[in-house]
This record gives sequence, C-alpha cells and structure tokens, in this order.
Amino acid sequence: MLTKNAMIDSTTILVVEDESIVAIDLQNILENLGYKVAAIANTGIEAIQKADEIKPCLVLMDIRLKGEIDGIEAAEQILSRFDIPVIYLTAYADEETLERAKKTSPFGYIIKPFEERELNITIEIAIYKHKMEKQIKENAKWLSTVLKSIGDGVIANDTKACVTFMNPIAEALTGWQQSDAIGRNSTEVFNIVDEVTRITIESPVTKALNEGNIFSLPEKTLLIARNGTEVPIGDSVAPIKDDKENVMGAVLVFWDMTDRRDAEERLRYQAFHDALTGLPNRALFLERLDRAFKRAKRERDYLFAVLFLDIDRFKIVNDSFGHTIGDRLLIAIAQRLENSLRTADTVARLGGDEFAILLEDIENINDACRAADRILSELSSPFNIDAYETFTNASIGIVCSLSSYERAEDLIRDADIAMYRAKSLGKGRYQVFDTAMHLQVIALSQLENDLRRAIDRCEFQVYYQPIVSLATSKIVGFEALVRWQHPQRGLVPPGEFIPLAQETGALMQIDWWVMRSACRQTRLWQQQIPTSSLLTISVNLCSKHFAQSNLIEQIDGVLRDTGLAATSLKLEITESAIIENAESAAATLSQLRALGIQLSIDDFGTGYSSLSYLHRFPVNTLKIDRSFINNMGEDRESSEIVRTIVMLAHNLGIDVIAEGVETRQQLTKLRELQCEYGQGYFFSRPLPSQEAEKLIAIE
Repeated sequence: MLTKNAMIDSTTILVVEDESIVAIDLQNILENLGYKVAAIANTGIEAIQKADEIKPCLVLMDIRLKGEIDGIEAAEQILSRFDIPVIYLTAYADEETLERAKKTSPFGYIIKPFEERELNITIEIAIYKHKMEKQIKENAKWLSTVLKSIGDGVIANDTKACVTFMNPIAEALTGWQQSDAIGRNSTEVFNIVDEVTRITIESPVTKALNEGNIFSLPEKTLLIARNGTEVPIGDSVAPIKDDKENVMGAVLVFWDMTDRRDAEERLRYQAFHDALTGLPNRALFLERLDRAFKRAKRERDYLFAVLFLDIDRFKIVNDSFGHTIGDRLLIAIAQRLENSLRTADTVARLGGDEFAILLEDIENINDACRAADRILSELSSPFNIDAYETFTNASIGIVCSLSSYERAEDLIRDADIAMYRAKSLGKGRYQVFDTAMHLQVIALSQLENDLRRAIDRCEFQVYYQPIVSLATSKIVGFEALVRWQHPQRGLVPPGEFIPLAQETGALMQIDWWVMRSACRQTRLWQQQIPTSSLLTISVNLCSKHFAQSNLIEQIDGVLRDTGLAATSLKLEITESAIIENAESAAATLSQLRALGIQLSIDDFGTGYSSLSYLHRFPVNTLKIDRSFINNMGEDRESSEIVRTIVMLAHNLGIDVIAEGVETRQQLTKLRELQCEYGQGYFFSRPLPSQEAEKLIAIE
C-alpha cells in the first residue's frame, strides 16, 4: 500500500505560467512538497502539447495567458482530450472570466499569491477527486456495457417513474428508442395487459416505488409494443435505495417468454399425446373424462359414453409383416377412428392396440351404438400399407354415464369389461356393459386369487378315470384328473378353473403337483395290489412345459422321487403343443421316449388333425375326442371320421383310445373298428383314489 509521501512522489505536475519568476517559484514549492514538476509551459498551445507528451497527473493552469488561446480554452482541451485534471491559478478575474472557467469543470482554484499549505491541500483534493470521478466513470461504463449485453430488457426509472435508461433488448421489445423514452412515464413505454382479459395491468414500477418492495408480473402478461406487437413476458422490478434505505428509483428487468411458452406447449403436447398416432393419450383422455364426469354430476340432462376398442388380430399383423407395418396400421386406424366421430368427441390411444373414445352430450345409449356401428363399418375396409393389404376390425365395449359411478376411471374399467365380452362373442362387434358383467369379473378375480393360494392350502385333489381294454374289459390304466375342493364353493368344475389357471400361468405348477401325486399313488397301487403291476398312469402336460429347457430333468426327477418306472407313465399332450414348434417338440419327445415314457396325443380331431405329422413324432397313442364318439350313433360323418382315424393310426403302429364312451352301442361300434382302449362314463366316472383302488382290487 502506498503511503502519502509515496503518492506525492508519484504525482507529476505540468505548470502553465507565463511569468517565469512565478513559474520557477511555484516549481520550487511543489518539489519541496514532494511533487515532480514534469514541465513548465508559458502559452496555451505549449500547455496542450506538453500535456499530450508527458501525460501529467495534474495541470496547474494560469487563467490569463498570452498567445492565441488563454488558460481556460487550453484547460478545456486538455480535460476533454486527455482527461487530465486542471487547477486554475489566478490573481484576479472578472465575473465573465470566472463563469467561463466554471463551465470547464475545474478541480480547484488557487489565488495568487498562495500559501504552501493551501497549495498542497488543493492539489491532493483535486487528484483524489479526479481519481474517484474516473473510477465512477469506469464503473458506469462497465455497468452500461453489462446492461447492454445481457439478454433481458432493462429499464431504469427515477422516483417519478420516468425512464432514465433502456438497454438495447428493452428497446427491441418495447419498440421505443432510449432517446425517445427518457423522461417519459414508464406506463407509456412499458404498456402491459392481461393476456386473457385484455385489462391493463398496474405498473410494477409504481408499486415498487410506492411500497419499496420487489414485485413480479402475474402470469399471462402481454407487453404491447409501440407498433402494436404483442409479446408474452415475465419480469421483476426492484426499488433502488440509498444507504439510508430511501427509494431513489426503480429498475425493471423483463424478458420475452415466447420461446419458453412454445417449449411449454411442446412439452404439454408430448405429455398428453401419443407419439405414434398424435392422438390424445391416456392422461389427456382421463382429464377430459373427468371433466365430463363432473359435468354429468352437475347437469342431469348431460349424458356421455365411453367406448373401449381393442384391435382384433393385431398381433398377427405384427408377427406377419413386422412392427413397422404394425405401427403404420395403427396410424391408419387412428385416422379412420377420427373420421368416424364428431369433432367434439375425443379418441385416444391408451397403449398398444387399445383405443378409447369419449362421446359427449349424447341423447341416449343408441347414439353410442350408432357410433360403434360406424367405426366397425369404417374399419372393415381393407388397409393398404405399402405393398401389403391387410384386414382387421375391433371389439368394442360401451358404457354410458347413466349409471351411478363414483369415479370417472370406473367407466373405463367397465367399458374394458364389455370389450372383452364382445371379443369372447366373436370379435368385430360391440357390447354394451351391464352390471352382470362386472359381477362376473369380480367373481373371476376372486377365483383367480383363490386359485393362486389353492396349492399352498392343499385344496387340489387327483381323481382317477379308468382306461379300459375294449378287448378284455380290464382296466389297463388311469388318467389323472385334477379337481379343486374350494373351501366355500365346494368342488369347482375343471372347465371353470383350468382355463383360468392356464391364462395366469398357474397350470404348470398344478401339472407338476398332479404328476407327482399321481405317480406316487400309482406306485403305491403297484406295490399293494399284485394284479396292478402293469398299471399305467396318464398325466396331462400343457403346451407351456415344452418351452422349458429342463423339462426332461424335471420329469426324470419326479420318477426317481416316486419310484415309478418310466414305462408306467404316459404323458398326454395336445396337438397344438407339438405342432406350434415341431422341430424342438420332436427332439423333446424323442428324449422322453428314450427314457421309456409313453406319449399320447390328446383330443385328436379337434386341432390340426394332420396325420402327416404323426410319423415325425414317437407317439404311442391317439385319443379320439369325445365329440366324435358321442355322435357315432346319430352322425354317419362322425362314425367315418372315427373309422379313418383308427385305420390310419394302426397303419402307423399307433394305438387308439376313445374318449367319452357312454353307451353300449358306442362300445360295440368301437370294438367293430378294433379300437384298443376306451374311457368314459360307461366304464366309470373319475373317482377319488380310495374308490379307484376298489375298482382295481375287484379286477
């Protein structure tokens, strides 16, 4: 840090005095005080030249100089051209001269003759003052540069809310040039209104000045530019205060919200619309549904309907032509749906191939049914996408707001239920929801929950139905059939819970439990009843087992754990289980046969029924479906089908079991056809293990 003496030593002074004695005397005094006199000039012209050459810290200028220009004019040029402070030296001066001198903003006056102390104080004050003014100018320039370069508009105002400064952004947004705006009230330059009501908004500058607080504009504020252009803006205005917290003015900072508004709109669109089809998505649909729901609560005469659509056979399109064509198809379907509806209606894509429609302000349910008919008609025409022509349609569920719903979402739920009913009735149609459907779904849901716990609670039982040799009428084996003893409902029919178990994935676990239980029971009979050593047990396997890589190991593990010989186990498999993936199924079946396990095709005649496949698989037995056996006596065609199956199976070296034998006439006919085995109520119903054991014992 410089001391006072060090500061004096570093101060250079130019002395301008036309009397040489006075100039030398002054030089001596200054040097005695520690200043450095860089030069002495005796005319105004010379003073300007010397100031340019040596750039002194200060000029001591005699007002009255000889020559072309006097000290005042020379001082004015030195100050303006070089920004060097000037102190005037004068012995006397008239009023006019002093008035001229004052206009040059001198940094002091020294009256001749002068005292050393007075000279020192005046010089120090002048140098300090110039330093402060220079710093203030630099700060002001820096601040002005910053304000001009920032991306927000800035308007400074005085205590009367009149404009004192505007940066270029503020000029561009308001349409006012700073030169035109300065001195005008801010409300004239910064004209703002509410975007919705178009009412003028109170000036935030006035509020900041009056209350001394920071304020922001309300949302949806529009700036009306000088040329009438409207710009959405946001802003903040703050009071300018001195050290004593007195308000000296206010500064307004504002910015163009156009890009932000556009970005927000894009984000909102993306948040509420499906990216593929451009339709409203689930979120927007629920929002509009909730609005309609609340209106229906307020207005008794207001009625609306919800349609839930699922595209039929869409998975086949994806699997056949690929997902790109599938996506194009969804876009085309969306366009047809929009074409089928009024502009006031809402069609949304909920996801995948599911769509929902909100029909507002309808007269009755018939309006919704007519809309569904239009949609089905529109979708029935072929879709031509690239080089592909494809056909599809939709299953539609309809629900009306007449019912007393508590939540808007429940209408979608019930429309979905009705859609599944339509799909189950044959697809390409619509179904109107009724409360019975909901009760069925609730019951099914409860049954599903109970089914998931049934194995852990040991609620399943294995029933055994005899398989009889038609030649000897002796029992050669049993088919293991699962039964569910529900704690409240009693015995649940297999047709009621087996499809549900297959759909939920529980059937595989049930199959393993049945296999293990049946193998254990069969081995026990073989050990306890001498005549049953050759007894076989047939167990069903669903198609999903063939997707397991460890199927062989699991079955082998069951046989080891129960002690049953592989030759005593017969697996019953549907045609679809082996035809869907013929190559891998053939390999798996070959491994099973290598273990000694017998294989039977179940329900033959109802699936692919292609005997050409049979020679590829190591099958021991075909089971003719009961539908053909039941009609043998009445339907000649069924009899011929049974005859053909038996004949072709024998040609392939495969035995045949007839399912559903119920009459002696059927038995006689099957014996004539040389069918090896039979199974059905004519011989015995499925029995619990204790009753099945009695049948074995009396053989």
